[in-house]
Amino acid sequence: MGSESIRRQGSVLLFLPWEFDLLGGVDVVADRLWKGLEAQIPGRSLIGIQDWTLSGERQDEAGRRFLHLNFPAPVSAERPLSARYLLTFLRRAPAMLAELRRHQVKIVNFHFPSLNIYPLALLKRLGLWKGKIVLSFHGSDVAGVSPDSDSWRLIAGECDGVTACSAALADRVNALGIFKGCDVKVVYNGIDCDVFQSLAVAGPENIPSRFVLNVGNYVSRKAQDVLLDAFSQIAPAHPDVGLVLVGGTDRGEWLQLLKDQAVRLGLIDRVRFLENLPQSSVSWLMSKALCLAHSSQQEAFGLVVIEAGACRLPVVAMRVGGIPEIITSASEGLLVDAGDCRGMAQAISDTLSDADASAARADRLHDRVLQNFSDRTMIQGYFDVYLRVSG
Repeated sequence: MGSESIRRQGSVLLFLPWEFDLLGGVDVVADRLWKGLEAQIPGRSLIGIQDWTLSGERQDEAGRRFLHLNFPAPVSAERPLSARYLLTFLRRAPAMLAELRRHQVKIVNFHFPSLNIYPLALLKRLGLWKGKIVLSFHGSDVAGVSPDSDSWRLIAGECDGVTACSAALADRVNALGIFKGCDVKVVYNGIDCDVFQSLAVAGPENIPSRFVLNVGNYVSRKAQDVLLDAFSQIAPAHPDVGLVLVGGTDRGEWLQLLKDQAVRLGLIDRVRFLENLPQSSVSWLMSKALCLAHSSQQEAFGLVVIEAGACRLPVVAMRVGGIPEIITSASEGLLVDAGDCRGMAQAISDTLSDADASAARADRLHDRVLQNFSDRTMIQGYFDVYLRVSG
C-alpha cells in the first residue's frame, strides 16, 4: 500500500550537489537507495545532479536514471541575496519547474544538504512547486548549516523531513535548533553483504600478500597520519605485513603529506597509496586484508566499517561519531580513543597476533551488519520518511 501511495504522488528525486562517481560514501548510499526504490516503485525515482551545463534526463550503462538540474545556490549564507543572484534565480526558475513537472517530481530528497536547496525552497514558499523537501545529513554537511542566516531559515521552514545516518549525527542536527518542525529520523546506511562480496572479482596489482587496509578519502579528518605512526610502532614486530591505503585524492595535498611522512618513517617500501578505486577493488582488498584500520577522527557513520563487516574483515577503529553504534562491544571489533596512536598500534598488533580471536570478532560483526545495517532496512527507513511527508 505504501508503494502505491508514493507512486500515485509522483516521482522521488535523490539530489546530490556534485557529479556522481561512486567514489564517495554518499554516492554509494544514494545508489543503493535508488536501486531499492526502483525495485518498489519502478520508473518513479531518479538521481538528481547539480549541473551548470547539462540539463534533462540521462541514463548510464547500468540503467541509473539521472536528472541534471541547475539549482543555483546563494553566494553565501551570511550575506543578503544579491540582485545578481535574484536575476539568476528568475532566469533559471522556469527551467527548474519545467523539469520537475515533466518528471512529476513530488519529493526531493537532498543528500548532503547545501545552499542548492534554497531555490527549490523559495519556489515552494511562493506556491510555484507543491512537492515535499527531505534533507538527509551524512556528516560534514552539518557544519555548512548556518542557523542564523535568512537563507537557511527559509530552507528549514519549507523542509518536510530530516534524516541523519547515525544517532550521533542526529544529535548534531538537533543542536542546530533550526529544524524545529521536523523530527530528525535516524536512518542508518545499509549494505547487501552478498552483493558487496560478489564485487571482489579482481583488484590492483603489486599488493602485499599480508597487509593492513585503510579506506578513506585523503583528507586530514581521516587521520591517516595517526595510522602511519601506529604502523611504524608495530612494523618491526611484523616484518611481513604491509599497509595499503585507499582514498579519493581531493586536491592531493594531504596525500603528499602522507607520502612524505612514510618516507620520514622509513616505511615507503611497505606502504601502498592507492587512489580513486571503484567499489569492486575495495571489496577485493577487503577480502584479502588482515584487518581494516579505520583512523578517522570525525565519522558520522562509518560506511567502510559495515563494508568490512560484510566481508568478515576484523576492524580496528577510532571511537568517534556513529562508529560505536556499529561496533557496540569488544566482541565485534576493537575501538580506541580518537587520536590515540599507541592504542591504535596495540589494537592492530593484537589483531595480527591472534587470528582466531580476530576472526571470531569479524564473524560477530558480520552478523550484526546483517541484522541491523542491511540495505533493506535503510531503504525502508527512507521509504517511511517519504510516506510520512507525502501524507
